[in-house]
Amino acid sequence: MWSERAEKRGFMTGVSYLSLSALLVKVIGLLYRIPMLAYLGTEGMGYFNTACELYALFCVLTSAGLPVAMSVLISRREGVGLDHAQYIRQTAWRTWGILGILGSLVMWGFARIFAGLLKNPEAASAMQAISPAVLLVSLASVYRGYFQGKRHMAPTAISQVIEALGKLLLGVALAAYAQKKGYPLPQVAAYGVWGLTIGTGISLAYLWMQKNRYDRKHPSKIAEPPTHILPKLVSIALPVTLGGVVISLGKLIDLSLIFRRLQDAGMTATAVASLYGCYSTLVLPLFHALPTLTTAVSTSLLPTLSAMEGAGKSTEAKKITMFALLMTAGVSLMATLVLAFGGEMILYLIFPHQPTAVESATPWLSCIAWGIPFACLSGVLGGILQAEGHPVCPVIATGTGILVKGVLSYVLLSNPAMGILGVAVSTVLADILIFLILVGMMMKLTPWLCGLGKRDSVAMAVPSLPKTK
Repeated sequence: MWSERAEKRGFMTGVSYLSLSALLVKVIGLLYRIPMLAYLGTEGMGYFNTACELYALFCVLTSAGLPVAMSVLISRREGVGLDHAQYIRQTAWRTWGILGILGSLVMWGFARIFAGLLKNPEAASAMQAISPAVLLVSLASVYRGYFQGKRHMAPTAISQVIEALGKLLLGVALAAYAQKKGYPLPQVAAYGVWGLTIGTGISLAYLWMQKNRYDRKHPSKIAEPPTHILPKLVSIALPVTLGGVVISLGKLIDLSLIFRRLQDAGMTATAVASLYGCYSTLVLPLFHALPTLTTAVSTSLLPTLSAMEGAGKSTEAKKITMFALLMTAGVSLMATLVLAFGGEMILYLIFPHQPTAVESATPWLSCIAWGIPFACLSGVLGGILQAEGHPVCPVIATGTGILVKGVLSYVLLSNPAMGILGVAVSTVLADILIFLILVGMMMKLTPWLCGLGKRDSVAMAVPSLPKTK
């Protein structure tokens, strides 16, 4: 028998693991940027971050929706056991492994073309250095989806910290080595990126060992495989992947608009790279820190809601949903106030030896901070809609917001008085729009979760897996 208290405790345990992991990853990321900024300067960080943005898009294409799909299928209580979970994992490993190989090859082979399209040709070496990580992340997502489906969040959390530590220790060491050898700045940036790639490989090895350890503790034989697993995985993963693609494309559009519009206004490519390096190194990590933390909420919420739905626990699902939204709103609002009014002090504490960069970044951070609550709540709302069987809704909302943001950025970047501040303004307005769209979708599609009515029947997020004979 389930109990509301047990489910809430299990949900909070998952949130705690992932939140702590995300916090550590963000702290490590900030620590990583301090020496990297010293080695590369804002110009070199422009090359580094350009490669990372393209890498993020390829990771989304090859792995973003997989943990969600596996989490939903494995966490369903009807007809699902360890045998089915093993088969789901094996199917995902084969399919997404091929996608990862293709993604790595395309990113490596077309790196110079991509860098040219983004108006930052010097970033090509860094793009090639990070390309093997696409395959590694794709394979790691299989293990993460497997563990998340069983609501065992610790391996996912620890693997993310391992990946971040590898980036910090190895990336800084390799960048220092390249600078000592007198390599040109784009090559130093590429050496720094290799730390991320190697760290991802170490993280994958850890997940593999944890999976083997889990199997030894829970021995089983694979029963007669359930039918149509791959189509089910794809049907759930595809909308999530599309949503991730929209977000990554939005970031690349920002990057491209910054380089193109500011160069059209008369700035050199090197000067724009320096400006973008400042924005992407000092401002964006702090802005994305809390939405990344609240991803832990939606990640834990998805299998929890799916399992509750499968057991017909609608009342408990509503209480967990409201608890997650209120917790997210309170924490994100406090973070907004801290960054909006104390951003300059925080930047000086983190980057004490970069006064010029801090002076430039402070107004950008103070502005973009007001979008944090809307971005955080949108992430949780999107996870709820996915669990309730409406995975396309977050894609539509995010796509609409990105489109509006692109138009606003294009116009505002051309204003000399605005510059990159125009991107910050458009980001806040887009996040507000996405939030409002998702709220409207929630009220229409799941009014019972909003306290606007009773649910007549339990609608499952995915069809039931067939029982084995």
